[in-house]
Amino acid sequence: MKNSKDNKNEKAKDAKSVSEIKKKRKSNVVKTAILSTAFGICASAIVGLSVALYFSQQTVATHEAYQKQMDAVYFRAYYDLLDGANDLGINLRKIGVSNSPKMQQDLLYEVWNVAGLAEDDLSSFESQSDGVMNARKFVNQLGDFSHALALKISRGEKLSASDKQTLFKLSKVADAYRVALESVGDKVKDGQTFIDSGALDGFDGAFETFAEPSFDYPEMIYDGPFSSALEGREPIGLVGEEISQDKARSIVEKIFGAQRIKNVAFQGESNGDIKTFDFTFESDAGNSFVQIARKGGMLVTYNTAPKYDEAVSITEASLTCQRAAIDFASRVGFDDMIVVWSSSADGECVVNLAPVQDGAILYPDLVKVKIRESDRTAIGLDASHYAMNHCVRTLVTPTVSVETAKSAISLQNVSDGRLALIPLRETQEVLTYEFECHEDGTYYIYVDAQTGDEVNILYVIEDENGERTI
Repeated sequence: MKNSKDNKNEKAKDAKSVSEIKKKRKSNVVKTAILSTAFGICASAIVGLSVALYFSQQTVATHEAYQKQMDAVYFRAYYDLLDGANDLGINLRKIGVSNSPKMQQDLLYEVWNVAGLAEDDLSSFESQSDGVMNARKFVNQLGDFSHALALKISRGEKLSASDKQTLFKLSKVADAYRVALESVGDKVKDGQTFIDSGALDGFDGAFETFAEPSFDYPEMIYDGPFSSALEGREPIGLVGEEISQDKARSIVEKIFGAQRIKNVAFQGESNGDIKTFDFTFESDAGNSFVQIARKGGMLVTYNTAPKYDEAVSITEASLTCQRAAIDFASRVGFDDMIVVWSSSADGECVVNLAPVQDGAILYPDLVKVKIRESDRTAIGLDASHYAMNHCVRTLVTPTVSVETAKSAISLQNVSDGRLALIPLRETQEVLTYEFECHEDGTYYIYVDAQTGDEVNILYVIEDENGERTI
């Protein structure tokens, strides 16, 4: 436990560096999830992206509209990837030759941030090719390694010769990563789309080098728990036997029968991280798309292009929407959930729910429910995080009291704090104290319940999509 003034200054300096880097790159951040996406369990996000876009902005109608939406996603993700990759190899070399701890730390945080964004953007392409999966593994582990070195510097330690040698090797991989991305750009010049130009198929081929056995990939990267979560990861939240397509249809009809559904149509099977039977149907709520897990029959995804009535005020809708979200989640099989976040925009309220174990909120197991504010009808659900991660944990006993953890926070207006299990970029789960803080805005600060270290800081922003954290 670190109580000295020097260590406090070092942690404040560390947090400040993170804040500066995130602020610097805020214009490139494309993150639409509310609290869950700030914690980002990226493997599960693959399942819901196409579905969410397919039914967003009240357009579900035509294949052409769907293609335009997906092209927008691919272009945005691609150019974000290219923008981040341009300086990645250079920054890694700069770290290796710099003798300034401050310069090294700033650059390491920059690499950490770019790697985190790249992992999200690579997920947007929903590729299961070995090359792309290895590229995702590269940016995942690069981020972990960079963050570990930045924390090492914050403790007053110096980068070793081995650290610098690994950084140089990683810069070579980063160069190959950049070249792969640049090669995709040749297919989307002159206004061609990703889908029509074949660039989407070419995206997999661009990373073939990463799948070659002879590829010089440094294995000395920090290899913490769950660091290979992207490879062959099984959804541990799914229980039960494999079900048939007919059984999945009957589950859909049972769950949504009260909405007088009609024209239930089987759309195929999804074979991503969570294998599902996919259906569409029509109801009083609108045109809907659902995914039922083939293992156990869990409702994984539900999205509706809603029929809007005049929206009510956010204040009026908030509590009743939260109750409606809890009721709907319970009805479809998610019991004992509490509200951990809600945000309203454009007549919709998104409510994040999470289970609690031994007094700790299990943030990796989020279930997101979307409620239409005018009549409190559930028009969306995303349980992919729950399906991927839910299980009974063996939680550590805190060695730092909540009072001690709170005293380490420099802000004045701080909540009492509560236990929360949070994911750190897919590599580990950490038991923390969560503090809501208000000072020139709202922050959520997470303090490790074992060490007293700050492990995450989120800032709440408000835009046209409601409130979200970054």
